[in-house]
Amino acid sequence: MAAPVPSQVRKIFVIIDPRRLVQAALEKGEWIARRNGAELDVYCTVDPENAADADAQARLIERTRSWIERLVEKSRQEGIKLNVRVEANRDWRAAIAHAANESGADLVIKTASPRGPLRRRLMQTADWTLLRNCSLPILLASPTQIGVPKVVLAAVKVRPEDKVYIELNRSVVDASHRIAELLDAELHAVTVYRGEGIFFDRQKFADECRLPRNRVHAVEGSPYEGIAEVAAQIGAGAVVVGSAVRPTRGSILGTTAERVIDEVPGDVMVLPAIENV
Repeated sequence: MAAPVPSQVRKIFVIIDPRRLVQAALEKGEWIARRNGAELDVYCTVDPENAADADAQARLIERTRSWIERLVEKSRQEGIKLNVRVEANRDWRAAIAHAANESGADLVIKTASPRGPLRRRLMQTADWTLLRNCSLPILLASPTQIGVPKVVLAAVKVRPEDKVYIELNRSVVDASHRIAELLDAELHAVTVYRGEGIFFDRQKFADECRLPRNRVHAVEGSPYEGIAEVAAQIGAGAVVVGSAVRPTRGSILGTTAERVIDEVPGDVMVLPAIENV
């Protein structure tokens, strides 16, 4: 089944990247919290590789915590409820995914790693590790996008082959409507198909997505390229996509959701399936 998308986001797990000066994930989390009163669980894990002993590791954690507290000081003054947690772990990518799963949050937000398929083929990025191991909705916030997205694109399978994808379609459509409403943005939907002789019923697809006909799109090709193509055409600042991959099924080339984050310059929300498929 698909991960449930709550009608109200009450707790957000925000991942801080200690290597960045600008924290896009924190900015997005704070924006949502100001709109709906959500609580922020601000989390950072640091690599203790250069900490010679336990005391050095403790100092590293404390320095990082002090830095984050300065980042969130304004939000605290505004009355946003938040908690700061800092941990040290050599396997920091896996630690992020574990902490997210244990957080009890409704949404996970992480600043997207530097994008590019070659980089991801050569190494497991934190994005891929999180997508393959976290059972919560994940928003990968673009570090280069300025302002709030004004157009949202929902990526929907027009012919889901099993129950998992049927549930994912429903979650993607529902979540996209909620996001568009929260952002006061225009919502579009896209489906991507392969092969000749496929009849696309635009009106049926529009009805399933609860959208007018002029805001649904169908393109032929690979899913991630088709989604990126339509996102560029309509100026989508956020894309919502489902992912049915689990750790045992992911390939080095990546799933559709993982490839989309390489191709789309804006924010990408990924809704995972709960069960292995």
